[in-house]
Amino acid sequence: MRAVFRVPRADTALYIGTPSYVRDLSITLVGPGPRRATLVAAPDLPGRMLGLRLPDDAADADRIELQATTVSAATPPYLLPAERLATIGWSRWWLQALFGLFGALALLSALLGLVLRARAFAWCSALAAANAGLMLPWLGIVRPPPETSELLHAALQSLAYAALAALTLAFFRTVRLPRAVTRTLWALVALNAGVVAGGDVLQDLWPLPDALAQALAFALDGAFVGFGILALRRNAAGARWYLLATALAALGFLAANVPLLDASLAQATPQLGIALETLLLFVTLTVKLAQRNESAPVAAAAPLPPRAAVLGPPPPNADGLTGIPNRIALDDALARAWNHARRTAEPLAALLLDVDHFKKYNEEYGHLAGDDALRRVAAALAQTTARRHGDLAGRYGGEEFLVLLPDTPLPEAVQLARELQRSIEQLDIAHGSAPARRLTVSTGVAAFVPQHDGDGGELIRRAGNALYLAKTMGRNRVVADESPAPQPALT
Repeated sequence: MRAVFRVPRADTALYIGTPSYVRDLSITLVGPGPRRATLVAAPDLPGRMLGLRLPDDAADADRIELQATTVSAATPPYLLPAERLATIGWSRWWLQALFGLFGALALLSALLGLVLRARAFAWCSALAAANAGLMLPWLGIVRPPPETSELLHAALQSLAYAALAALTLAFFRTVRLPRAVTRTLWALVALNAGVVAGGDVLQDLWPLPDALAQALAFALDGAFVGFGILALRRNAAGARWYLLATALAALGFLAANVPLLDASLAQATPQLGIALETLLLFVTLTVKLAQRNESAPVAAAAPLPPRAAVLGPPPPNADGLTGIPNRIALDDALARAWNHARRTAEPLAALLLDVDHFKKYNEEYGHLAGDDALRRVAAALAQTTARRHGDLAGRYGGEEFLVLLPDTPLPEAVQLARELQRSIEQLDIAHGSAPARRLTVSTGVAAFVPQHDGDGGELIRRAGNALYLAKTMGRNRVVADESPAPQPALT
């Protein structure tokens, strides 16, 4: 760009400063008389800003000719007094602090992602690295040529959008989300990436109004907040902190567009919001990982769950692989629970769980890994059922598990089955051959009040029928048996 201007007389020193994406700045003072002096800017102002100090007699010049290479006419060089320059220099400390925070989070997340093979940490690292790269021009550390700076900005901003979306989906992979929700999220990511690329490449020729571009950006922030609300309603682990993180980023973006804010404060709020968002997401991922690692050995070493008096004392028969009750113990407990339920007219419920695609798991990872997976599933079942006095979980055979729930109606049994399903999903046992890419279970649920003598075979048969439906419907789901309760036998 080229410009011609004059400066007023002032009691303070005057400077020509530049925004982020400007290079090759120079001015020529013309007059009075034959005077013609050219000054070239250098990145030696506070914050490594590109600029220069005007001579004390600059106000005497007939005109000042400015020449600079800029990315956009919306970011021209500007005149500022010494007081304003000092304020800019002092305020750059928070930019440096945020850059250091982003860099540290990127390195730590990348390290954890490599060591733990955790996809969520990898996306967290990409998000932090992209935001650190976006801050480089503000710090003056790197001043790429305008023909490449706009492309770098578009690439980094698009990476930040995509990384946050991928991190969101990895964070809530245990929550069954409608396909339309994920498609909408990726559509908003693509739209915002296109808007950023168009504005950076076409610059002042880009026809999209700024208000519409800001509306699309805020819609994407709102989508992330919506994900947090949906996950919180479904009791997903870490949903509360994810919602807080994304809400802070959305508030930062919204505050930057409030006209009442000071210009420097408006510049700081979106970056501060994004920094808090990234930090909270990293801390939440770390806490979730620590809780999972702490609960695994505790669950594996947990004693057999307490049993109600109707089930009798703990059985001597325990499964040799998992340590929980085996088929013999379950059959004995079921017969006594059945008779008790018949006498008291209270419902007896049973959950029959089957590990999905377990044969493929053994083929892919080996039988030793399969045994370890069964032990972890059994520990999760035992730990969850131990919270309710009277419930009993055992290994029914192979990769099937049975949970007996005395005095439990069908709706309550279905709710507990879903809780067990989530606890197994949160074990995060990788299963590359399964559609969910992790180990899951299918569950059949049955419950009714026994009306005749027996050993509980009718209850297991109906739970087995529901399990068969769950597997034929695609697995990784809970299906309840809702056929009429059996009638008492005629005498």
